[in-house]
Amino acid sequence: MNAPERFEMFLLPEGARKIEITKDPKMPNCLLFRIQREDHTVANVLRYRLLSHPQVLFCAYRSPHPLEYLIELKVQTTSRTTPIDVMKEAIQSLMLEYGNIRSVFENDLARVAPSSAGDAAMRAQQRAVAASSFGGFGAMEPAMSEFGVASDIGGRSDRPDDVDIDF
Repeated sequence: MNAPERFEMFLLPEGARKIEITKDPKMPNCLLFRIQREDHTVANVLRYRLLSHPQVLFCAYRSPHPLEYLIELKVQTTSRTTPIDVMKEAIQSLMLEYGNIRSVFENDLARVAPSSAGDAAMRAQQRAVAASSFGGFGAMEPAMSEFGVASDIGGRSDRPDDVDIDF
């Protein structure tokens, strides 16, 4: 078919640069960043972070072709800073934020992961107790609606045929 090989999504060709920067001749203080081997995931996060910066006037991205693993990110800033400086700040802040998220996840995972068979049995018992306290499918306080808001529409106790189903 026409689709490129999957490894082409990640590996840079020999001699290729990850980022190419060109000046936009039509807009003052504006640069075009062509980032190889990236897609909408990275582009949208970068765009969002750049737009939250007070010195950024314009930021947008595009993918020139769906079969090319390339994004073009255009950034225009005020005269107080340059697009390169703002891009560096955005990348550094994203690396810090995602690094923090990863460390919190790994710490919680280490805390929750069973260290022995006895711990696994204890955690299974705790899950069973927690599951039974919910009362089954759709169970909630009679005075609460399905969204957790007090309601006088009538809960499960106003109809004799309403039954909790435990799975």
